[in-house]
Amino acid sequence: MNRSRIGRNIPKNYLFTFLWGTSLSEAIWMLYLAFRGMSLVQIGLIESVFHVTSLLMEVPTGIIADRFGRTTSRILGRIMAMVGSMLMIGSRSFWGFALAFVFTALSYNLESGAGDALVYDSMLQCGTQDRFTKMKGRQEVAWQAAQIVSLVASGILATFDYTLAYFANLGIQGLSLAVSFSFEEPTIGRVGPREQRPGLLRHITGSFRTLRDNRGILVYILFIEGFSLFCTTLRFYFQNFLKSEGYVEWQIGIVLAFSSLAGMLGAAVTHRLEHRFGKRRLVSLSPFAALVAFGLIAFSRLEIPAMILRAGIEGILFVSFSDSINRLIPSEHRATLLSFEAMTFSLMMIVLFPAIGAVADRAGFKTAFAVIFAAAVPLLLFSRHLLLRRMKPELPSAAG
Repeated sequence: MNRSRIGRNIPKNYLFTFLWGTSLSEAIWMLYLAFRGMSLVQIGLIESVFHVTSLLMEVPTGIIADRFGRTTSRILGRIMAMVGSMLMIGSRSFWGFALAFVFTALSYNLESGAGDALVYDSMLQCGTQDRFTKMKGRQEVAWQAAQIVSLVASGILATFDYTLAYFANLGIQGLSLAVSFSFEEPTIGRVGPREQRPGLLRHITGSFRTLRDNRGILVYILFIEGFSLFCTTLRFYFQNFLKSEGYVEWQIGIVLAFSSLAGMLGAAVTHRLEHRFGKRRLVSLSPFAALVAFGLIAFSRLEIPAMILRAGIEGILFVSFSDSINRLIPSEHRATLLSFEAMTFSLMMIVLFPAIGAVADRAGFKTAFAVIFAAAVPLLLFSRHLLLRRMKPELPSAAG
């Protein structure tokens, strides 16, 4: 296949990422469910339905991407997202919203392994994989720019009518579906048409043999997904915290938009930070910076600037770790193992998210944020220790 055609996947992916990231329900879904009569415990359980679905379906959808094509998986993901939005508009009960979250989870499952695998293997086929960190930073800029648009626009729309945001969301998902049909499927790491593809069981065992033989992948996953666990939980419950503090929807959107701007800036400068300080130093310092942010959210009245700081750290680590993990995974198992990474996140969220909702219901948001801080201290410091021990041989190349 012509390299220039595969290379066009990269700029097209920026457009797709912007459309995918323009989720007008992002800033309001918890407010919307509360408006529809759901308690914080019910909202936590609905979010757990999302993560139970992800836990069960991440690896199967990764296998779909590895065996039947990353573009096929991406297209199916956009269709699932549209079904989820339609159910959110039409539902009025706990079970209706839970079903909507099943389809929304499937949309993320089908994209989570396939998207990065499509882009990384496209670059690998073109011989430009060394630019992945810079590309990932630009992609994250597109994502965070979309988040800023989403957060401001959804806040304004929700001030008048929550369902307006979901109808607009449905139209944007249709546009992203149209773009998803335009990607070329990379051939690297995939068998030719006349060759016998490995059986399903053989593919699964091969993927997890890769984890067994390279346990550094698991250490990276523990660190970044543990970090994402606390960031995501804080970000979602922070919407309702601000509402309880008297902020209206458009103001909440503005606050979250500034957080996205910080994430965008962090992602944009990641490759420069790695070049100047080395990946190892970023890993060494970032847990302490994150714990400072978590502590300020829990124990001070500086919640908003602390959330913005948290978002900047998240943007840096997300880009840096995407590059590190992709370098360790062979192409033929890439989507499956990236889906396994997302499955790990879902498993932790199933436990933490409803628990934090229950604490917030009974003892208030600040107590819930303090619980997040207390849980983050041992996990981040322990995974930091494991990762730094694993990264010692990488120091010369990382700094160079």
